[in-house]
Amino acid sequence: MNTMKCAAAAALCASLASAMAAPPPAEPPFLDVLAYQYAQCVQPGYHQADLLMQDGAGRYQIDVKGETYTVELQERMGFSLQAGRGGPVAAVVKLDRPPTGQFGEQARWRERWLRDVAERSGVALEERALAGGARLLTVNKGEIKGNYVGQSLLIDPARLLFIDMAWPNTLDIYRGPDGLRQVRQVQDDVWRRMLSCPPAA
Repeated sequence: MNTMKCAAAAALCASLASAMAAPPPAEPPFLDVLAYQYAQCVQPGYHQADLLMQDGAGRYQIDVKGETYTVELQERMGFSLQAGRGGPVAAVVKLDRPPTGQFGEQARWRERWLRDVAERSGVALEERALAGGARLLTVNKGEIKGNYVGQSLLIDPARLLFIDMAWPNTLDIYRGPDGLRQVRQVQDDVWRRMLSCPPAA
């Protein structure tokens, strides 16, 4: 019996020692670091403008088929991407993080909301799987009208990051029968540049 207790104690000590020796999980990069990095990666095709940092926590509500959910924000930073220096705005970008422990729940609700928007609009929700378990969701209008032509959401669990991208109807190329194809070309170009950024230290 004493031998078994000694063996158990030794195993416990060994596991504690290995746990203490393991490095702590890496902290996700600050949003201002990411915003600066994205500003470099999108050039020369796009230029960052109207940079805004939310001071302190914030919240807003979303409704999905009669259910209401409060989206809590611990950090948020927003900016626009101009097509060329001083040109029209191609995308309005919001980087944000929820309070600790709320990422998974918030991701489910935000995806539900975007799916609901697609369903009510009679269009498909486009999905792309990215490296590190991230996912990119996009809803585009079926025709060019109104102030915006689409909405995207990048869900990045590795960096506990949401990137909310609104696509305004401000570029002159979104016209005629070719307009919807041009929307997707601009979206693909912006995301290609942003996702080419190496992970922030």
